[in-house]
Amino acid sequence: MTAMPWLQRGVERFMSEDRVALESFQRDHFGADSSLLDDTHFNWLFEEPPTPDPEGMQLWVCKRNGGIVGQQAGIPFALKVGQRMRRASWAVDLMVAPEWRLRGVGPGLSETHAAASEVSVSLSMTDAAYKSYKRAGWLDLGNIPTYLRVIDPPRCLRVSPYDGGLARLMARLGKPAMSAASLVGHAAARTFGARLVEVDRFDERMDGLWEAAAPQHLCAARRDHAYLQWRFDKIPNAARHRRFLVMRRDTVMAYVVLRVDRWRGESVGVVCDYLARPGWLMPAFALLVERARRDRLAALVCRTLNAQAARPLSMMGFLCLKNGLRQPTRMMARPAADRPELTPLIGDPKNWFVTAADSDMGFKDLGG
Repeated sequence: MTAMPWLQRGVERFMSEDRVALESFQRDHFGADSSLLDDTHFNWLFEEPPTPDPEGMQLWVCKRNGGIVGQQAGIPFALKVGQRMRRASWAVDLMVAPEWRLRGVGPGLSETHAAASEVSVSLSMTDAAYKSYKRAGWLDLGNIPTYLRVIDPPRCLRVSPYDGGLARLMARLGKPAMSAASLVGHAAARTFGARLVEVDRFDERMDGLWEAAAPQHLCAARRDHAYLQWRFDKIPNAARHRRFLVMRRDTVMAYVVLRVDRWRGESVGVVCDYLARPGWLMPAFALLVERARRDRLAALVCRTLNAQAARPLSMMGFLCLKNGLRQPTRMMARPAADRPELTPLIGDPKNWFVTAADSDMGFKDLGG
């Protein structure tokens, strides 16, 4: 389906003269505290991505009777699919005024966005968006699991939202198992001669790390220096992020980005992003667990889709929460109409490498 029929229904790309009307729409439907109303965040998100859409800012609005009744945003990015890089976009912030729902506005916005890239991907969507995408033929990739590593059991149990479920899991594992998991990770780190180094900013060494790590992932957003600099060093709240490099002598073997959130009064480390050379995921996370223990964090939380991570994280004592901390994080993808050959690769969740740095998943704190 092409975008033209929907354009004739009032869907068009955002123009600067729409800003006041769009702000009013966003304030009414996203809330007065929405980051979209912050000029610095708005400009960073839509005007500064390292792989911009050549046609302009990826933000579309639907106008009816002279007013804005819906919006759809996208975050353009370079997606590795197999051996090639593809133009892709994260579908974010789809919103339609209640009185205009089920009247073609939402599908019109979504179709226009999908026509702008070779692959469209949506993460952590609402129930309404999920149903709409499903009807439109998007590929359902299931849920992105959350991995939880308990660092301080008493503190974790105090704030657990699982009504005793976490306590039962920890009782079944027991302290010996948790200690053994730590020893496994520490031994791996020592064997590899790894050390954790905190840095203020990412640099050009990340290009070499991406080139070395990318072949093990069939579907992954490019994580080179330009992307990491934009995502973590230039984002308005850059000071929230701690950047760690896993080093073996002078070579960067992995990186991890950590943010400390307050979860029901406790400090919890959130793994916003990571990337490791083949065989280096376990040493990287082992060093991170030890750092979290030294920093007196109650737990580590890592939301990621990565088939290669499940076993190493389990061996290090991470619990896999398939439905997340509070609700499932759904993932859907869709190839462009003229790229049906991409369906087998992007339609298999086992092929994907996804973290909280992708799309807008990591914009909110755990308590947000």
